[in-house]
Amino acid sequence: MTATTEYAVQLRGVWLRLGREAVLRGVDLDIPHSGHMTLLGPNGAGKTSLLRLLASALRPTRGEGRILGYDLRDAAAVREQIHLMPVDAALYPDLTCRENLEFALRMHGRGLEGVGAALARVGLQTAADRRARFLSAGMRKRLALARASLLARPLTLVDEPFANLDAAGRALVLELLGELAGQGSTLVIAAHEPELAAQLAPRQLYLEAGHLREVVR
Repeated sequence: MTATTEYAVQLRGVWLRLGREAVLRGVDLDIPHSGHMTLLGPNGAGKTSLLRLLASALRPTRGEGRILGYDLRDAAAVREQIHLMPVDAALYPDLTCRENLEFALRMHGRGLEGVGAALARVGLQTAADRRARFLSAGMRKRLALARASLLARPLTLVDEPFANLDAAGRALVLELLGELAGQGSTLVIAAHEPELAAQLAPRQLYLEAGHLREVVR
C-alpha cells in the first residue's frame, strides 16, 4: 500500500483474530482527512476492537494499514497522531479530576495551562479535587471529553460517547466533539445512536461478522 497523507486512515485486507475468533475479515477502509465516520453494528461485532486497532493497541493478524501516513506497526508514531476515548473513560481512579488531566498533559509533554478552563467547560469545576472513583458514569464521560479537548490529536477515536449521559450531556458531547472537528481532528465514532452521531460524522459504516459495509441513507 502506497503511503499518502491524503487519508487519516487506510486499511487494506486487514484481518484481526482474538483467540479463535476472527473479529475483522479482510477489511478495506479509507477515511480522508475530516471525513468523519460513524461506526455502527450490534454488540460484540468488534467496533471497540477496530478502534483499538486504529489506535495501535491491537496489531492486525494480516493485512496492512496506515494512520496519517504512518504504518500501523509503528506504534509510537501512530500514538502521537491519535486520541482514543474508550467507553469506560480510562481514568485513574485515585487521581482527582484535575490530576487526571494534568497527568495526561504531562505524559504528552504539554503544559498545564487550560486545565481549569477545561473542567469548567464540561461543568466539573466544583469537582476538580474529587477522585475519579467517586464520579458518576456521566461525570467520568465529561472528564474524558475534557481530556480529549486538551490533547486535541489529528485523529480522535471515540467509543460510545453518548452512553450514560442525559440530554444535556449528549448535547455537550456534540458540541465538544464538533469543536475538535473544527480544529481539524478527524472523528471516528462507534455508537448505537446513529441519528446523534450523524450530526458529527455523517458517513456511516456497519460492522457485522467481520465485514464493513457502507450504510446508504
